[in-house]
Amino acid sequence: MMRALGLTTLCLLFLLVPPATAMGKDVDWKATVSEAVDTLQNYLRFDTTNPPGDVTEAADFLQKVLEKEGITVTRYEAAPGKINLLARLKGTGKAKPILLLHHMDVVPADASRWDGVDPFGGEMKEGHIWGRGAIDMKGTGVLQLYAFLTLARQKVSLDRDVIFMAVNDEEIGGTMGTRYMLDHHYNELDPEYVLDEGGFGSREIFVDGKLVFGISVAEKRALWLRLTAHGTAGHGSQPHDQNPNDTLMRALNRLFSSPFPTIPNPVLNALESQLGPLAPNRFTNAIRQTTISLTSLRSGVGDPPKANVIPSLATATLDARLLPGMDAEAFLAKVQSRLGDEIDVEVIHPASQSIVTPHDTAMYRALSGAITRHHPDATVVPMIIPYGTDSRMFRLRGAKCYGILPLLLSTELATSIHGDAERIPVDQFETGIRIYYESLVEAAAR
Repeated sequence: MMRALGLTTLCLLFLLVPPATAMGKDVDWKATVSEAVDTLQNYLRFDTTNPPGDVTEAADFLQKVLEKEGITVTRYEAAPGKINLLARLKGTGKAKPILLLHHMDVVPADASRWDGVDPFGGEMKEGHIWGRGAIDMKGTGVLQLYAFLTLARQKVSLDRDVIFMAVNDEEIGGTMGTRYMLDHHYNELDPEYVLDEGGFGSREIFVDGKLVFGISVAEKRALWLRLTAHGTAGHGSQPHDQNPNDTLMRALNRLFSSPFPTIPNPVLNALESQLGPLAPNRFTNAIRQTTISLTSLRSGVGDPPKANVIPSLATATLDARLLPGMDAEAFLAKVQSRLGDEIDVEVIHPASQSIVTPHDTAMYRALSGAITRHHPDATVVPMIIPYGTDSRMFRLRGAKCYGILPLLLSTELATSIHGDAERIPVDQFETGIRIYYESLVEAAAR
């Protein structure tokens, strides 16, 4: 009887543990990484700056990579140049799909500020691939792509579809990208899980000297405001009390004179309970509280503005980021109260509803397990991110979204996103691809 039970237990374990071949033990990872490096360098050479955000050539390139493997690709053109690309590995349908999501468009780059490196050159320098989009988000997309291709090459039997989707337009709100796909083709997606950008690993950003991987489960909500002060124009030699610049400066001083209201957050509480006090830096400051940045000031008459003319109008823009669960209307009323009646406040981007993805799921456990297999000293935590991603739209449809670039980033690398030295470390490519691949095998394989 005991012998029979023992054999039964062994059989169950065999069924529950994915075979070594499925977990990539026989994959030529060196060759896979070489392909991925070459693919990313070429991918970065397509200038997909948004605006205008024409991704036609980049989409053509990705389509050729996929079709070379015998994988069918479907293109969705929301507008001229606004291509969305989808490839699918079919499963049995016993569970809903996993969607690998990345965006092809990038923010503008000022080539004169890139210290001799072409932001659209895909250059290899000092062990890094440099270029606009290297991290945000073509690099992430290439790691996802080669995890996806490895699933196909290994002929892994799947209980759910795994979908690779490259979209456009994320950097200006996603209207022609993810929003278009959700509005017109959601029935072709309907994922249980979405893997997107957001989190990352670091030995210094979260807690100095402690290896932490943050998997994003929520993001702060963007609320953008335009402030306008009206006044009376006149000669600069004759100051008066109706100068709109003075009015606006006094109002901004009142606005920033004390901290902004905030609320407790369960995700932040869980993170701090696991890690203890967070390292003081711009990133951890941003995820712990509601923030407002003054992003533009505009005034003056003429171009360039005349130094001897008092204008009749002065404007400013604010980028507020609210923690999940915060009442946007109450926050806006507080801002208006501080600014005073002399300032007109216009909402130019309303705060959308914020959903927090649970982290007690099979996908989160698969990601966490893969990370700690490759980084045994790592602590994996759910986290909030201070910036926006396309995941917010999928969360509103009920999908469970996790943001993770499975690489270790220094503060310098993490802050290179949207900066003049964006780059991604090549020596971590194998680990990054394998973390994605092993997570997919655990969460999707039969």
